[in-house]
Amino acid sequence: YGHAVQTTKDKSNFGKGEVRGVIGPESSNNAKEGGGLVPTLLFGIPGSGSMAIFIGAIALLGSGQIEVGPAMLKNNLDITYAIVWLLALANVVGTVICIAASGGIAKLTTIRFVLLAPFLFMIISFAAFQSGQNLMDLVALFAIGFLGILMRRFDWSRPAFLIGFVLSNPAETYANQAIQIAQSRFRKGFGEGIDYIFSPIVIILVVITVISVVLGLRQAKHIMAEGDITAGSKRAPMVFMLLVTAFIGYAFYDAMSIPSYSRDRTFPIFVASICLIGCAFLIIRMMLKPETDTIFADRELNGEDAHATHGLWSTLAWFGALLVLTSLLGFILALTIFLFVFMVIRARVTMVFAAGYTAAGLAFICAMAWLLNRDFPPGLLQEYFTLPWPFT
Repeated sequence: YGHAVQTTKDKSNFGKGEVRGVIGPESSNNAKEGGGLVPTLLFGIPGSGSMAIFIGAIALLGSGQIEVGPAMLKNNLDITYAIVWLLALANVVGTVICIAASGGIAKLTTIRFVLLAPFLFMIISFAAFQSGQNLMDLVALFAIGFLGILMRRFDWSRPAFLIGFVLSNPAETYANQAIQIAQSRFRKGFGEGIDYIFSPIVIILVVITVISVVLGLRQAKHIMAEGDITAGSKRAPMVFMLLVTAFIGYAFYDAMSIPSYSRDRTFPIFVASICLIGCAFLIIRMMLKPETDTIFADRELNGEDAHATHGLWSTLAWFGALLVLTSLLGFILALTIFLFVFMVIRARVTMVFAAGYTAAGLAFICAMAWLLNRDFPPGLLQEYFTLPWPFT
């Protein structure tokens, strides 16, 4: 968008629906996916937040048998080429569809979000359950979703967290392998061990990492994670910071309890130590900076969320109620109650409309489960009564 503003002569229409201001950022947004796919497929390192989601989807669909990275190029080259060509084809087909259906797609923005939210809850919950076929998957969904909401509220980078979450397993695996090799080299001789540690590739990677961290810290002073947000009070950001620090501290304590002869303790202790140092610097900065500093960004107080019709906690309470009902009655019965009550109380529609909405939602999710040959989360009720599908 900034490039479009800078390169055009007439800037008077920008901010009033100028199409060039839309085409520019959308084109760059699509173009980056091709570049992000290169490190993702070649090295298993996601080039963006969407590529991190892509790696998770590959792992889920491949049931752990397909691993993105060098192994995929060696063992699943056909899938790799299919991904590349499908990305190119998707851009062409997507462009044609969007041009042809732009009028209808634009009308979707006129639909009240309160009518879409229950459907989103329903689909996300159903998808999360399929990963492990366990009710705790929904608990994990609620916990991670809550963490993501708080990160967005206080302007913490969610793509960075997602990339780290995806890379944690391979990073730990390769770190343990490197430690094992280094130990074997040092047993043969001190010089051979030093040569392994200070090999050219290691030095290059360390230099690149240091430069990336330094540049990232410099840019972070001027660029916020998701746009400019006016600072709020010190209390809420500080409490969130302390809770994150306490969790990392517990993780460090838990890692220290691993026997000293085990290599599995090295990586989590190292990561937790670095995180605790970073948290300490942030806490000190929060104590020294005034409330107007950008480190105290809070969307709930001064961002767009401050003017939302419904608050964060009330919306989370609805999702929490769906989770509790699912644990008692099973997903379908809980979803029936949730959709109907949500539409009557939150959306304030008639009972006839709410009943039709609930029936449409149930029909959609049951059809999806039938096509995919999937079951729904069971509850306490299913342990005492034998019910027909989809209630069991």
